[in-house]
Amino acid sequence: MKKIKLLSGILLVFAGLSSCYKDKGNYDYTELNELTINGLESRYERDQDDSLHIPVALQGTQYADTTQFTYEWEIGRKIVYTGKDLRMKVNLAVGEHLGRFIVTDKGNGIKAYFRFGLRVSSATAGDLLLVLSNYNGQAELSYKRLDKDGNFAVNYYRERFGEMLGSGPRSICISYNSMAKQIPFADDTTKGSLQVITAEGMRLLDKNTMGPKSYLRFITGGTFASFLPPYPVQDVSGFEPQYASYQLGMWNHNPYGGINQDGRLLLISGGALYFNAMSRDTRLAYVNQKPDNDGYLAPALCYAYVNNSQQTSPVLQQRGYDVSTYALLYDNKNGKFLYSNYGRRPLTILNKDNNEYLPSYPGYKMIYASHTSTPNKCVAILHNGTRAKIVYLTVPGNATEQTNMPFAINGETEVSSSVINEDSRFYTMTYSPYLLFSSGTRMYRYNILNVLNNAAPSEVIADLGAMGYSASDKINAFTVSRTERNLLMAVSRYGTATNGDGPLRGDVVKMTFNNSTISLLFDKKYESVSGNPVDIRIKYQTHQRDGIDKNGVPVDKI
Repeated sequence: MKKIKLLSGILLVFAGLSSCYKDKGNYDYTELNELTINGLESRYERDQDDSLHIPVALQGTQYADTTQFTYEWEIGRKIVYTGKDLRMKVNLAVGEHLGRFIVTDKGNGIKAYFRFGLRVSSATAGDLLLVLSNYNGQAELSYKRLDKDGNFAVNYYRERFGEMLGSGPRSICISYNSMAKQIPFADDTTKGSLQVITAEGMRLLDKNTMGPKSYLRFITGGTFASFLPPYPVQDVSGFEPQYASYQLGMWNHNPYGGINQDGRLLLISGGALYFNAMSRDTRLAYVNQKPDNDGYLAPALCYAYVNNSQQTSPVLQQRGYDVSTYALLYDNKNGKFLYSNYGRRPLTILNKDNNEYLPSYPGYKMIYASHTSTPNKCVAILHNGTRAKIVYLTVPGNATEQTNMPFAINGETEVSSSVINEDSRFYTMTYSPYLLFSSGTRMYRYNILNVLNNAAPSEVIADLGAMGYSASDKINAFTVSRTERNLLMAVSRYGTATNGDGPLRGDVVKMTFNNSTISLLFDKKYESVSGNPVDIRIKYQTHQRDGIDKNGVPVDKI
């Protein structure tokens, strides 16, 4: 450790001696207590969320009783600790920070200073487990690093960046596109971005720093419209993001180490469809696409299929997806299914005679939709406030397929609200015909093909009661890792309260998931890591289809 000798107040004495001591005529000045401080370095380096502990030792020419001094540790012009030996969690933005250790003599108020530097490296530029929550009425984020052991960084955003994330948090959307020309939806430095939907709109965050972007805070209707010609002027009034779906398409490594990616963003805003296609060569957007008959789109949608693309290039490592151009939508106001062809205006489903032929569902709203493990087969969950319907559909992937494989309802079954309700969350398995969903304290599994037999779901695969929770606690959200080997639940212990007031009562429960038997085994839980959770996601820094590494081995860092 470096030994530093400080003269308490010596600069103050020289700068204004007459203001500090009276001239007695014989120049008999008060002798200063000369301090020596051991244990301080001129520079420190830490990752975000690491601990910084700096023990120091003081010696003085007159007295060294540490109780005769007060202590302040200042970093970035903010007092972060007031004890003699610094102990703090590094919850600071990435970059260089100037610090001072300030020792004040209680007797005469004279201060001694020691300056040091602190370089903070990113803890968020890798894979993270993210929780979006409502904390004291405001949106907040908590995260846990997956590259090394450590605790959650709890509700970090406001403290670290000095601003509010927003209010009314709804969901997280993560994109993985890397083409800089498609800013703000993609960034060549961060290989994508993070969007958080709040009451104020679609907040854009840097996927490295997990903080605000310098050039744009919100994605707005005007952001989409900026990709279009200035005339005619696009109507983006009533822009209110409700649901976002980013789907990666092609992904490969070229022989020179570069990455090529493309993807699509489908956004439901104010009951209308917004679309942006992101690639190296494409600049395509549609805005405010509304259904006919004054319809209002449900905040949910799905593609007809998302299949693993084949390796066709002898020089590129391709691990992307073949994605249908058709997307299934639903008109909540008129109770009927619609579709969009590559982000264009929602269309009514017609037969060859231009007549509507699918059944309608008046009074029902769609709360979830997904493609399944069988291409061109989709599942939709409808709810009318008292009961739910599981609907199994055939969905063509494009106009050519529609000729030979028209839209069809293959089956549907009714489900009690005690099993599926509007607070349920869902996940459809990638390689088996199973649907996972939450309901209160329970996790269910359901073979989607049972819809064909009109069989309702009943198989519970996890219950919070077995993990020490009460009946008033509930699963607010869950996510499945891309290898489908782990399932993570965001659990609320707030009861019926929603604002997340008071002590932290948002937990994360980690379950080991057997994707062959579709079963769960409790692993561990992290208590009091967020406010009232509304969404949980794994932020992978780069795309790896199904979690397959370069050697073809499935890897989870959870």
